[in-house]
Amino acid sequence: MRFSVTLGDLQKVIARVIPALPPKSTLPVLEHIHCNAANGVLTMLTTDQELTISSTVSAFIGAEGEVLIPARRLNEIVKALGQEGTIEIAVSANHDVTLTTNFGKYTMKGMSADEFPTMPQFPEGTRATFSQANISRIAEKTVFAVSKEEYRPAMTGVLLQFRGDHVTAASTDSFRLSRVIVNAGDTEFPQGLDVIIPARSIELLRKVDSDVVVSVTKTHAEFVMANTTIVTRVIDERFPPYENVIPKDNDKELTVNVKELVAALKRVAIFTNNKSYQIKMTISSDGVTIAGADDDSGANAQEQLPCEYTGASFEIGFNYHYVLDGLQHLDSGSDNNECLFTFSSPTRAVLLKPNRDDESLLMLIMPTRL
Repeated sequence: MRFSVTLGDLQKVIARVIPALPPKSTLPVLEHIHCNAANGVLTMLTTDQELTISSTVSAFIGAEGEVLIPARRLNEIVKALGQEGTIEIAVSANHDVTLTTNFGKYTMKGMSADEFPTMPQFPEGTRATFSQANISRIAEKTVFAVSKEEYRPAMTGVLLQFRGDHVTAASTDSFRLSRVIVNAGDTEFPQGLDVIIPARSIELLRKVDSDVVVSVTKTHAEFVMANTTIVTRVIDERFPPYENVIPKDNDKELTVNVKELVAALKRVAIFTNNKSYQIKMTISSDGVTIAGADDDSGANAQEQLPCEYTGASFEIGFNYHYVLDGLQHLDSGSDNNECLFTFSSPTRAVLLKPNRDDESLLMLIMPTRL
């Protein structure tokens, strides 16, 4: 087996597949990149048996074949070689892998490709096509709110609900929730299909560079892009009935400038308690006051911002991290960069939206007791 490829292209393809490499594995074979050189294309593949990523790049193939190359060592030497020039990789009959560049030669021991796990197949999978913008939007607007608690596996992923003309994606960690709806447009989604995709896989879809074809079976989901394929095991659990916690009777509405509120929160947060992270919002027709205090050190801060609000004045507490996360992942609902909060009482869920009429994106934040 022998092939050559530009160093820049090789760096890119390794970077695409390396996220599926296990940090440490009891199976040495999983610490390798599966390389297949054939028909002018180099295909690289990694897996930790939960997530599998394969990616392709054009290459000059001197002799076709396949081999397993130690992933971390290959990644490190390719990075150290820079992006200029070409690298030739040759594999001997006993799986010695020799890399030849303008700098010199480097040899490492590979393994037989026969020992590598096979990728799941999708003969009966349900298929859907997402535009690049829609799949990126789903990933960007949901993955931040996924739970990190492994004992609640359903909440460590993003729920995708296919409903023919649209898909609803939702994530929650029980303290906040994010829901985004994308329309099918010129394509058509399956009807009545619900699947939970692990957050780790959703994160990889944030910066896709092409439309994505999704196939789903009972155990796995596949995301096929222009030159990369991601296969992930789905989470076989029941997602919590999140629709039930979205309030329908929030009658108090606060409109405020997003950039000004984010900046104020970041400044006031410096003076909050580093365990509770609590800030207090006092809302009235005169403005919204953001206050934070740390009783242990005696530090405190307060800022006031202009806002649009009609109704009785009231106070409400939040973990400032949740408010900041929501605001930073929210689309601006108007030309002057405003957003809409809706409330009912200081102890019930608060909704955050771009504006009153936009139902495509919604954040829910649970308040804290003052």
